[in-house]
Amino acid sequence: MDDAPPLTARTLEALQSFAALFVRARAGAVAIAASLLVVLAAFDPDVWRRWVLGAAAAVALGLMAVEAWTERGTPGLTPRRVATRVLSVFAIHTGLVAATGGVESPILPLYIPVSVVLAMALGRRRWFALVVGVILATIGCLLALRLAGLPITVPALLRTHPAGPPDPLALTLSAAAVGLIASVGGAIGLLLRGYLDRASRAEAEARADVLTALRAQNRELGELSGRLAHELKNPLAAITGLSALVARKLEPGSREAEQMGVMVGEVKLLGTILDAFLNLSRPVEDLSTAVVAPGTLIQGVARLYEGAATTRGVVVSIDVHDAAPLRCDPRKVRQVLVNLVENALNALDGRPGHLTLGVAPTAGGVRFTVRDDGPGLPAGPRARLFEAGVTTRAEGNGLGLTVARAIAHQHGGTLSLDDAPGGGTIAALELPHAPPEEVPL
Repeated sequence: MDDAPPLTARTLEALQSFAALFVRARAGAVAIAASLLVVLAAFDPDVWRRWVLGAAAAVALGLMAVEAWTERGTPGLTPRRVATRVLSVFAIHTGLVAATGGVESPILPLYIPVSVVLAMALGRRRWFALVVGVILATIGCLLALRLAGLPITVPALLRTHPAGPPDPLALTLSAAAVGLIASVGGAIGLLLRGYLDRASRAEAEARADVLTALRAQNRELGELSGRLAHELKNPLAAITGLSALVARKLEPGSREAEQMGVMVGEVKLLGTILDAFLNLSRPVEDLSTAVVAPGTLIQGVARLYEGAATTRGVVVSIDVHDAAPLRCDPRKVRQVLVNLVENALNALDGRPGHLTLGVAPTAGGVRFTVRDDGPGLPAGPRARLFEAGVTTRAEGNGLGLTVARAIAHQHGGTLSLDDAPGGGTIAALELPHAPPEEVPL
């Protein structure tokens, strides 16, 4: 069996159950060791047993402290954490075995389940071989000490028959049987770990295939909707032109002229909706990336709205900090910024105000901001502002922010709206230094 890969989700779920089981087992083992230590201290004359149990408890408590420190603030399960938990049980168990008779101890066979869980936790042959070696060496040392005549015997409190000289053959066979079964159990644990990993990888591959198919379907639907909108725009343009010609021939102020004016207005509204729908289909198109300076992008948008802002009595200022060059689709990012500026100007609703366009570096990319000092965001769930069709403007179509967020996600970034300190709204577009290789679904 080759070395196992890192823990997968399904393997983690299975090992989490084992880890929880061994946490309870460890608490029980510590309680048993403490109780036995008290009993031996009170009734057993052999002082060395107390020292062995005390040392085992100290090692286990030390491992538990290390575990608590390493997991502080970072919950989760890793092979090291699982191994630390099982090793603490191994330390307590070894102390209990040594204090209750060594190779004659009635709890010696518990090395078998410890070996199985360690194999599943580590999942690698070379590390498990080291652990099995430690277990076998421990059993061998206990056997050698007993055969050497040291009084590593079952305590008088637990003994059911008088102590006698050791039977070398019986003790050797017993120790060998426990060591052999522990090794076989560990091999079974490695096989189970391999099965869990293979099943988890197969499940992950199946999910990846489904996501790939959904991405392809989503791209096809987007392209189809874009083509349909393009096809509708051609006859719509013809209708708009003919309506304008007919309107010129009608007598101004007549009922027919009013009706034709309504029809022309509705046709223009339909054209606006189709334009927005086309924009909605564009984010699924491949990005046409180039390396640009973030400050240049924001300054270009500011210059574009200088005239319109001045006419409305709005002062536009720029707050640009040094930021690393950005690889993005300049046309699409500019489209997002234009949409945010349009929304900010509309939020001022013709009142004089102030508009600030900013750029600042972040840990992983660049943050663009558009801030106004208008009335602020409307009440209610703000996430709904990004849903298609949701708008606070009577003449809006509710697709601008939907398209803007889709473009942000396509670049691997985020788009958010929040209340600005002191009043107004701040829209923030955060982008990484480079878009991801795959477009998020």
